[in-house]
Amino acid sequence: MEWETVYKNNLTMLTAIAYRMLGSLADAEDIVQDLFIEVQQLDMVHVRNMKAYLTKAVTNRCISFMTSARKRREVYVGPWLPEPLINLTEQDPMELAVKDESISYAVLVLLEQLNAVERAVFILRETLAYSYSEIARILDKSEENCRKIYSRVNKKLRQELPAASPHTEKEEALVQAFILASKTGDFADVIRMVTDDALLIMDGGGKVRCALRPIIGRQRIMALLNGIVPRGYFEGELLPVEVNGQRGMVLVRNGSPVLAICFGWGAKPGEQKRLVRIFFISNPDKLERTHSTF
Repeated sequence: MEWETVYKNNLTMLTAIAYRMLGSLADAEDIVQDLFIEVQQLDMVHVRNMKAYLTKAVTNRCISFMTSARKRREVYVGPWLPEPLINLTEQDPMELAVKDESISYAVLVLLEQLNAVERAVFILRETLAYSYSEIARILDKSEENCRKIYSRVNKKLRQELPAASPHTEKEEALVQAFILASKTGDFADVIRMVTDDALLIMDGGGKVRCALRPIIGRQRIMALLNGIVPRGYFEGELLPVEVNGQRGMVLVRNGSPVLAICFGWGAKPGEQKRLVRIFFISNPDKLERTHSTF
């Protein structure tokens, strides 16, 4: 078996699955690499469908890994947010491929509510369009059980699932308004796009000072944003980028990224889409991959 071909043909797909399961590209890459090292040492002559075998293996490795990850996140300082996938020029082609297939950042955050098996079923069904029979084989469960899990997850998430991002023009208008406001301290134009019950969630991982609880409501969000500008919070250059396939921003200071900002959109029936979530990721460990591009 030509392992180099197997590796190239399945690397992006497996890394995308692992990233969606774990919310960390670094952990996803480690799991996929360990899997390929192990598989090369096994007798795979009787494996009829290598893609299915590897998909099952990486999914179950992620489920096992999530047990220890949950324990680490219980002692994490402040809210834990996934590692953002920031689309910049001259990046590794594999990273860009994973980003092209990624689900929105807001959905990735929402999936943190699910246990490992629920998350696997949702990702395989909702974002990768696997059939229930395929999911059952991957998870060693009955097809009926997988259907029930998916139905339960759908009920759990239905009210909170973010809407698809609006047209590029509206996303771009938000980004430009935010960049201007970061310089002037006047976020009125930004706040007009925010719902009354929106959340601003900040992740500094205990390494960067930030709010340790979500900021709830547009008035409190506005007060925080207006208050941090005079303190130099946005000092540097705020650049428009793509974060998990949607428009966002990266703050660069002294040539290094120190903050990623992205959004979740929502809309009630008959209303225009507005911001329901704002995410600030300033934990340097989660921006490390972006560091080399500046």
